[in-house]
Amino acid sequence: MNAATYHYLLRYSAFKPGALGAYKKALEHQGLPPADLQQISWRKTRALLGHAYEHVPWYNHRFKAIGLHPLDIVLPEHFQQVPILTREDMAENFERFISKKAGPKSLKLSSTGGSSGKPLKFAMGKYGQREVQKWQMYSWWGVDPGDNMVSLYRGLPKSGLQRLALGLVNWPQKALRVDATQIDPRGIGELIEKMRKTRPKLIHGYVGALDAAADHLIAHGGDFPAPKVVWATAAPITKIQENKISRAFKAPVCDQYGCSEMYFIASQCPRQKGLHVFADTVKLEILDPNDDPVPTGTHGRIVITKLDEYHFPMIRYANGDRGRFLEGSCDCGVKLPLIDRVKGRVSDNIVLPDGTVMAGEFLTTIFDTIPESIKQFQIIQQRDSSIDLNIVLNPKHIGKEKIVAVARDLLQARIQNQVGLRIHQVAEIRPQGGKLKFIIKEQNPGL
Repeated sequence: MNAATYHYLLRYSAFKPGALGAYKKALEHQGLPPADLQQISWRKTRALLGHAYEHVPWYNHRFKAIGLHPLDIVLPEHFQQVPILTREDMAENFERFISKKAGPKSLKLSSTGGSSGKPLKFAMGKYGQREVQKWQMYSWWGVDPGDNMVSLYRGLPKSGLQRLALGLVNWPQKALRVDATQIDPRGIGELIEKMRKTRPKLIHGYVGALDAAADHLIAHGGDFPAPKVVWATAAPITKIQENKISRAFKAPVCDQYGCSEMYFIASQCPRQKGLHVFADTVKLEILDPNDDPVPTGTHGRIVITKLDEYHFPMIRYANGDRGRFLEGSCDCGVKLPLIDRVKGRVSDNIVLPDGTVMAGEFLTTIFDTIPESIKQFQIIQQRDSSIDLNIVLNPKHIGKEKIVAVARDLLQARIQNQVGLRIHQVAEIRPQGGKLKFIIKEQNPGL
C-alpha cells in the first residue's frame, strides 16, 4: 500500500471506522492459496448461517419448516441443503429478512429494477465496508482511491452534508460527475475540456453510457490525456463494446461484475484472463437446473451469498445472471478464483432526436423510490421514437396517480417533449421468445 492510499484510508476511517484494517486484510487474503481462502469462506459461511437462524425471522421459519439446523451443515457440500433465495421471497417478506439485532438507524434501504423491470426493495448494514473491494480493484490497475476520476453514472450526493463529507475524504481529488441519463454532444464536449484540465486516471460508468460517449468520441474526436483504465459496470460488456470504448478513451477497459444487492462480486485485473471473484466476502455458486454445482467451464445460473452482511442476510440468492468458473489461475499474483464474463442483465439505450442517450442502466431505476408499488414495468421505443411505459401495479398498494406522476416527471425531465410519452397500466407483461425484455426498440429510430 502506497502513502497516498494509506492517508486516504485514514481519512475515510474517520467516517467509517475499520476501513483501513479491512483493506489490509483484503490485500492479504487475495494472495492466499485457494485452500486457505476456502477455509476463510467456510468459516464465515457457518457464522452467517448461525446468525440467520437465531436472529432473522424468515430464515428461522424456513429452516425449521424443512427440518434443517445450521449445526447440520458441517461440511461445505452440506451448504447445498440451504434453500435457494429468490427475488419473490424478498419482495413478499421484506421485514422478515431484517435481523432482530439490527437497529432501525443501522439499516440502509435500497432497491433495484434489474434488467427484468421488476422492482425489488432490500436493505443492508449502513456502516458495512462495501468500498474495500473497489479499492482492491483500483490497486490492480495502479489507481489510488484519491486519484482524479470521471464518473458517467447516477446516484450523486444530493445534500450539502454528503458533498462536504465526500470532499473531506477525497481531497484533493477532482471528480467529474456526468449524468448518465443525458449523454449528448454538448455534454461530451464539456467533459473533454474538463478532462484536459484534471487529467483523470480513471473513467467509470454504466456500459450504456460509456458506449454512447465512445460513439461520440470516435465520430467527432477529442484530445484529452488517456486515463489508466476505464471501469465498466452495471451490465455485461461485449467484446465489440470493449474494443470501441478502449479505442475512444485510449485506455484498457476493466469489466466489473456486481449487482445492486451485492455491489462487488468480481472484477478483471490488467491480465484480463477472467474476473477475480472476491471470494473472502462473497460466496459464489454456479448451478444447473437441478440446483447442483456445474463443472468448471460449464455455464449455469449464479447464486450468491454476501458473507459479511448480517443486518439483511441474503443467503444463496439467485439474481438471474448466468456465468461459469474458469480453469487455472491468473499470473498477476492475485489468487482469487476466476469467472468468465457474466451473461444476463442486458439493457439497451434509448436515443432521443437531439442525440441524447438515456442509458438503459438508468432506466431500470425509474421506480427505485417506490419499488413496493410496482410488480413490473417495461419501456418500448416505437418506430417514430415515441415511448410507451407499461406498468403492472402491485394490488397490495394503491395510488396509481402518484405512481404515474413519478414516472412521468422523471422521464419528461430527460425527454423534454422531444418525443411522445405514454404510460399504460397493464395486467401483465409477457416474455418474448422465452425471455422477459425490459427495453424493447421496435426499430432503431434512425436518429
